[in-house]
Amino acid sequence: MTTRVSMSIVRLVSAFCFIVPFLIAQEEQHYNHGELNWKTIETQHFFIHFHNGAERTANVIAKVAEDIYGPVTSLYQHEPDHKVSFIIKDYDDYSNGAAYFYDNKIEIWAPSLDFPFRGAHNWLRNVITHEFTHIIQIQTSMKFGRRFPGFYLQWLNYENERRQDVLYGYPNTVVSYPVSGFIVPSWFAEGVAQYNRPELNYDFWDSNRDMILRSYVLDSNMLSWSEMSVFGKTSLGNESSYNAGFALTKFITEQYGQEAIPKIAKGISRVDNIMIDQSIERTLGISGQQLYDLWKDSITARYAKQTEGIRSNLVEGEKFFLDGNDSLTTGIGFGNLNPSFSPVGNKFVFTSNKENDYLGLSGVYLGNFETRKETYITGGVRSQLSWSPDGKKIYYTKHSHNNPNGSELSDIYIYDLDEEEETRLTFGLRAISAALSPDGTHFTFTYQNDGTVNIAVVDSNGKNFRQLTPFAHGEQTYHPVWSPDGRWIVFGY
Repeated sequence: MTTRVSMSIVRLVSAFCFIVPFLIAQEEQHYNHGELNWKTIETQHFFIHFHNGAERTANVIAKVAEDIYGPVTSLYQHEPDHKVSFIIKDYDDYSNGAAYFYDNKIEIWAPSLDFPFRGAHNWLRNVITHEFTHIIQIQTSMKFGRRFPGFYLQWLNYENERRQDVLYGYPNTVVSYPVSGFIVPSWFAEGVAQYNRPELNYDFWDSNRDMILRSYVLDSNMLSWSEMSVFGKTSLGNESSYNAGFALTKFITEQYGQEAIPKIAKGISRVDNIMIDQSIERTLGISGQQLYDLWKDSITARYAKQTEGIRSNLVEGEKFFLDGNDSLTTGIGFGNLNPSFSPVGNKFVFTSNKENDYLGLSGVYLGNFETRKETYITGGVRSQLSWSPDGKKIYYTKHSHNNPNGSELSDIYIYDLDEEEETRLTFGLRAISAALSPDGTHFTFTYQNDGTVNIAVVDSNGKNFRQLTPFAHGEQTYHPVWSPDGRWIVFGY
């Protein structure tokens, strides 16, 4: 049976639904914060919007943003068409950055990043340069500019039915073809933003990133060329796209020169380029897949040579296999972290994301050396763990919105193993990494304010706060621990 077409319509419609309007590592929960007063600093190229309590961070960002403006824009030969706005947030214990490249807007969460898959970097200089590079590189790659994210062509056919009360029949064919103005794959967007201008040295290839990529390579399990172009479905999958993009961006620059990256970005803006592969071939003279193969062969040979002596004399510890339904032999959980051994008995605790996709969904598990089994204790915990001296309680920190202004703040909690009950010890302390003293009388912990992270102590009941370090200029501290005699506290800086 055939149907005649009585009418054909071609539509040109703005299609914002096809566009990812910004780049951000993960979603935040939104609360109104009427208690805050906002102010603005205006510089030559930026507006810095900040609230009370974030003054130092705002002034640092104003300076750093102007410092990097010239180096980043000159590399891509592109400047924003009006001043870029930074919005500074320091009301949550949360670290991130987001670039809204269609709006010339960047959001920065002031607390420094403490992420197990990366090393320590100067947080503000790192995140400012990263997000501003997103703005410049992606705007360079846009096909139709900021005002026109994309469109789609649509063809509608209708049944051939004519009556006085009917203009035309029901639609029987709908053909839509989207044309996006933004086709930057995730590996290129994030790889370029991490690499930015290497002479700035605000971000760099660290040993944590190298460990992840090396593991993929030596296990013959690298992300494919197509897999690199999208984020994974887990924290590890996302970070793997970041790492692969960073490493490949370095490879392109080292092999073809620093100008190769902006040329590829500019080539993406051509209307006839519907994939980055076409821009790569026009710029480098090889296909995207050939580029990927060259890079893969290079790092495979390098990692094999680096580990040759280790692999020929391999010494491995005994894996702690757990029996039962929660057996670790199945490899459940890619983030099994923060082990802490009980001072009494054959027990230990650790955090794990288990079947969950993200590290933020980790919980506490109790392992038993004798039974080789584990028990789930409590959820929402990804911090370091401490034991009471008698081995009956576990201490940790985790986030809560249970405060007058709905902020996501980190506090110290205690879990009683005998009572199987959790108790919150502090309220709004912003304690990120807490450790109990050997005699059980004090906690030491890191806490942050206005982008500066200090070391402090409180009594074991959460009272009598005392700051130990005098930092006030954006210093970052990490993971304090006590000496066995309780006289010293050691921390990362």
